[in-house]
Amino acid sequence: MASINHFLDSVKESIKTHNDGNPIVIVTGNDSADLDSIAAALLFSYISSQSSNNTLYIPLVKVPLADLELRPEVGFVLESVGVDYKKLICIDHIDLEALYHANARVVLVDHNRLTLPFDETKWNDRVDGVLDHHVDEGQYTDIPLRIVTMVGSCTSLVVLQFPDAFQHGNDKTALCQLAVGPILVDTIGLRWEFGKTTDTDVKAYDIVKPSASDALTYDAIEQVKGRVQHLCTRDLLRKDYKEWIVDGYRVGTSSLPWNFHGWFDRDGAKDIVDKTQTYMDERQLDMEIIMTGYNGEDGQYKRELALFVSHSALLLVKATLEGNDDVGLELLNLIHAQSSSGVAFYSQGNVKMSRKQIWPLVQSIIEEKIEAK
Repeated sequence: MASINHFLDSVKESIKTHNDGNPIVIVTGNDSADLDSIAAALLFSYISSQSSNNTLYIPLVKVPLADLELRPEVGFVLESVGVDYKKLICIDHIDLEALYHANARVVLVDHNRLTLPFDETKWNDRVDGVLDHHVDEGQYTDIPLRIVTMVGSCTSLVVLQFPDAFQHGNDKTALCQLAVGPILVDTIGLRWEFGKTTDTDVKAYDIVKPSASDALTYDAIEQVKGRVQHLCTRDLLRKDYKEWIVDGYRVGTSSLPWNFHGWFDRDGAKDIVDKTQTYMDERQLDMEIIMTGYNGEDGQYKRELALFVSHSALLLVKATLEGNDDVGLELLNLIHAQSSSGVAFYSQGNVKMSRKQIWPLVQSIIEEKIEAK
């Protein structure tokens, strides 16, 4: 859409002259830079800019522009609206230090605590807003806008924050088209049985669906999103990647729209294990968690999980997850002697537990069990 393309062009041009004294707000999604995170930041920024003549809203994607090639669904959804995804403002397009000195403020979408490259010691008092659907980490409790609730899609929260923008005006068709994609993806097509859909998501969907194209369906987006078989192991791991440090332990999580058997058939067990461990060395990880979500040949949605533990203390996390009936892990016989090592691959019985549920569980194990020893 011309107006959103023009908005992105004007933001890039304005960043070059950020010393003009006008207010600056960086609206940043999370580290994985998935469709929901990117759409939520773009929609929030664009709509906010329409009611402000002076404030520069920067919808920041926290990966380099080149990494968007790993996320074909982003280009697919944006192009359905007529937006050129290459116009997005990515982390390699900005000078964060310069924006800090220009007194930029921050709004977080799709996460509720600052992550790198935002230094918490510098930026904590710059956070003015949070719209998120992950476990609440209890930060920034006295800011003007703070909505943290476990809904399926963060974009649903943006829609309900600005409902008039999606129901009136010349832009409503494009805005609704942009919003409907991530809502469908993050709720698995609004299918209640997977535990990701909420009444909030349905309410938001009901607002945007009348103006959105019938061609932009969950299945159409997932088909594009699932085109990962050409990606090498390193790219698969960083396509949808998040990283945390808990009590000094560095833990990475990678989410894949593929299945382990297909991956192993293509590359072989040794290559996958060796290259994952190389990736861990590159990121200096103590543990890497790989999670898959995909439609099986029987048409049923399935999940799998793999654990790579390089720090012996975190073997307790592995053992605790294996014994957790709520997760429902069942060992897959994909590599030799995996049960006695720090590497294991599993099917996951509880398909309702995505990264939003698995990660807080891992975090609590580290904080409550390992640190207590």
